[in-house]
Amino acid sequence: MNQPKHRLSPRWKKIGQFVCLAGCTLSLIFGGYTIFNYSKNLSNSLDNSPQTLPNPVAVNSVNSPESVTVAPEAATPTSAPQSPKTPGILAANCGSPQGGPTDNPIAEQYSNSSYPWTNQLKWNCVYNIQDFQGGTMVARFNAARDAAAANGGGVVYFPAGTYSFEDSISLKTGVLLRGEIPSVTDAKNAEFNPPSKLEFPKYEPQFSGNGTPNDTAFKTITTAAGDTDSNIGLVYLDINRAAISLRGDLDNGNNQNLVIFGIRSNNVAEPDPRVPDPSFQSPWLRYSYRFAANIKVNAKANILIANNRINDNITDNYDQPGYQVKPIRGQQIITYPEGNKVPFHYGNHYGIVVNRSKSGGLQKNANPHTEPGLFRTGITVRDNWVYHTMRVAISASGDGLVIQDNQVRDERSKQWWTDPTGLKEPKGAVTLENRAIDWSGSNVLVEGNQYEVYRHRIRDTPYLSVDGEGILIQECCGGTEVNGAILRNNQGNTYIGLYKIPSIKKVEIVGNKVNAGPTDLELIYVNADTNNAPGVMEDVTITNNIVNGGILARGTAGGKRNTIENNQGNNSASLTYSCHVTAKGNTGFEEPPCLP
Repeated sequence: MNQPKHRLSPRWKKIGQFVCLAGCTLSLIFGGYTIFNYSKNLSNSLDNSPQTLPNPVAVNSVNSPESVTVAPEAATPTSAPQSPKTPGILAANCGSPQGGPTDNPIAEQYSNSSYPWTNQLKWNCVYNIQDFQGGTMVARFNAARDAAAANGGGVVYFPAGTYSFEDSISLKTGVLLRGEIPSVTDAKNAEFNPPSKLEFPKYEPQFSGNGTPNDTAFKTITTAAGDTDSNIGLVYLDINRAAISLRGDLDNGNNQNLVIFGIRSNNVAEPDPRVPDPSFQSPWLRYSYRFAANIKVNAKANILIANNRINDNITDNYDQPGYQVKPIRGQQIITYPEGNKVPFHYGNHYGIVVNRSKSGGLQKNANPHTEPGLFRTGITVRDNWVYHTMRVAISASGDGLVIQDNQVRDERSKQWWTDPTGLKEPKGAVTLENRAIDWSGSNVLVEGNQYEVYRHRIRDTPYLSVDGEGILIQECCGGTEVNGAILRNNQGNTYIGLYKIPSIKKVEIVGNKVNAGPTDLELIYVNADTNNAPGVMEDVTITNNIVNGGILARGTAGGKRNTIENNQGNNSASLTYSCHVTAKGNTGFEEPPCLP
């Protein structure tokens, strides 16, 4: 049979089969390589994309149950820059689409080396509140907070605007709240006004029946697990009607690394839990609790409370006509018809309290063994502006504590008509603890503070409240033994006191100016003798101070290396000191014989 015309010979057939096999092999190799690279790129793309989030809530949307008021220029403000001076780098694998500033504002303000622990905070992982939805502002915040917490922490960022919260909120480990950078960043400047504003409910009093329930207002910004929540804080926010309370157990808590920076705080209070007393007071009465505070923090280590402005715009005080108190003598209940005698006042409490609050109270003259919580390290309170009208502006304790460059303001010509509990008529010798700075701990620096403190006139008597200290440590009420302290370059209108501390060692009181007006009282008062026993002073130096009054240094149980030197008075008072104290080079004082 004849062969087909175009049939290949066996030799060419083998060549064709070889070529086909080689081509198929190369195709498979190339195809596999292409699929591998595609899968790798897709994985990287997914890893670097923002977390999937709920649909953002439209600003002022008529469909939103809870709207957020944002200034029209908030997207591109002219006075508050969107980006920091030194932009941070947005972290991969975290944050929300709109993001926000990523720098460390503490490093911007104080240098990278001043508080290196703040670099542990996740500033570069930013969750913009506008990327989260919810039926209420609290729900939206919780969604943003939980997204940050689930990813190891980050910043919940509030662009410029007013955000109305209906209830208290709480932070979680690693979560910070941050607002837009204000045009004026110095909190001691009267123009300081952060554009990101968190508003909480106002208390609206009713002067009948049981009054307005307390739980309608008096909200807080707190933390979910006080003993352990760490690496948390608040930055550049105007917070109205919510106290900041970040507290673990003073002795046993393990929380650390807390920042409160650039906060403006107003209209903070708590109702006193013992008022009204139903046995004689009307059920609608309320009394501002003296132990409340705008900022109250406890932590094991590393607290920075800096550049905050406290109580510069109190608007919610209200009068209470018909306030009732028990009399000093007799049984007849006293009723004040004038409502301004016992108003509910949002300044009648502490300003800033750091590691000084403990359930059950604190022991007298504490040391690191009896009250370890008073000797925590890394505690700084600086550059704050605090206005208050009763109690203490700044109260803090720590080993290596720094209280520096704060300004404390008070109200002149104050008058008050109850004792501190709000239940009784006050005696002429009542103390309302008007005080600028109350400190304790060891190796403490109190430097560069400017303060004013005024005492209350008690009722319509000529008596003033028994208080009015400028800078104080005392035996009781959170006081400690003194072992290392520098009080330097402070200026104020009332005295600096180490008041009846039985052991005072390693103290420098240097370069302070205390101008109380001419007085025969001691304006620097160092006394190691308590009411019960004489005390000891060692290595105490009081030098180069200017006072319009006297100076006292006493330790009847003995002492050594104590000096009063080169201080300047105004010839209105004396130097009073124990005989183990050396006095030289002082001018403008009477010098009676030394004390035995």
